[in-house]
Amino acid sequence: MKTDRKLNSWQKKLLDIILDAYERTGTYRGEAKKHQKLRVPAVEIYPAYERDDADLTELSQFEASMRALELFSPVRIVYKDRKLKNEFEGFLVSAGDVEPSLYELAGRKPGREVHAGQIGVYERYLGRSRLLDDFIKEQEAFLNADRNAWFAPDTAEDVMKTVDFIVHNTDNILYREMSIALFGDTKYIENHHILTKALRILKKFGTYDFAEADFDSKKEYESAVLAEYAVYENPSYVNFNGNGRLVFGNGTRIELKAGTPIAVRSDRLSDITVIGVDSDTVLTIENLTSYNRTQTDAFQLYLAGYHNHARQEFLVRMREQNPGIRSWLHFGDLDPDGFCILENLRRKTGIDFRGWQMDLSFLIKYRAYAKRLNQNDRTKAENLVSEGMHAEILTYMLQQDVKLEQEIISWKEEADKIKT
Repeated sequence: MKTDRKLNSWQKKLLDIILDAYERTGTYRGEAKKHQKLRVPAVEIYPAYERDDADLTELSQFEASMRALELFSPVRIVYKDRKLKNEFEGFLVSAGDVEPSLYELAGRKPGREVHAGQIGVYERYLGRSRLLDDFIKEQEAFLNADRNAWFAPDTAEDVMKTVDFIVHNTDNILYREMSIALFGDTKYIENHHILTKALRILKKFGTYDFAEADFDSKKEYESAVLAEYAVYENPSYVNFNGNGRLVFGNGTRIELKAGTPIAVRSDRLSDITVIGVDSDTVLTIENLTSYNRTQTDAFQLYLAGYHNHARQEFLVRMREQNPGIRSWLHFGDLDPDGFCILENLRRKTGIDFRGWQMDLSFLIKYRAYAKRLNQNDRTKAENLVSEGMHAEILTYMLQQDVKLEQEIISWKEEADKIKT
């Protein structure tokens, strides 16, 4: 059969549908004892074929092109009336007749060859990191099984390049800065959805102390994942409210006064050489609304939900430089996630943080504002209780099906003086 023919759009569409269907058959996989028949309705190729208002000239051209295809390929026309052979029902080909003629005619390679050829794209990034290796091994398993990988080869190259950069990043960097560093274009990762695809890998193959269910939105979750690698859409800040001082490596000195909150960009935390705290108590606060509302004698910090490494390191240096601090407190939501954040803070900093206004009495006092637990809440609560953590309040939550956001407490309580 001749294979140097130029197909028109109808012929190409039919062959592509046949080849796609063929690659789902046992014949293609070498599993079928008998060759299967592949059938395609005429209306799938030319949707107006059975309509009364079809363009007759175009319809005639369609039928002529299909009859021509039958002459130089194993595709056969199936007629509604096999004697008259006028109106098409569809098209038929034996799966055993597909290779190699229809692939050559369509200018395609069998999927198994395409997939095998893509493995080299992934192998170039093997050995860069455990996270990337795990992703690559899964993609190679897909390709070896003649299945599609997550991304097309060109896209996969860009995505792995981005993931490789992210997992090795040590300095705070913004999305657009990363885009220009990698691709010479500030909007490349945005316009080509590269960061979204990279996040798919980071979320599945990375290990974090939080889960998507811990956040109010997918965007917040993904921002937290990227923050673990010091990658941000916009600069993030640490908020301070209390008496003390900060001295930066360049000599800049900031005097801190209670009642006059300030914020320092997270990427400047490592530049601070002196962290002076004129209080024997430090209070970290989970939510910004509660931070803005709460006024105490403590040195207060808003660090936001789950704390990244830079913020944890800042707290460790604060403790080392201020041996006079006797109490380390944390104010968070009275829900299982709030207690997970507290335990994460204790574990990651090595500081003996205690919950403040997070005991059972506050949950009972403001129970009228409580919400019901979801399944993720229950799982977290049960895990913490099984580990002997915060058993009294979490058991109450499980039994009574309640949880409480801290904002109601900071709004309703007058905390002029913290009691330690």
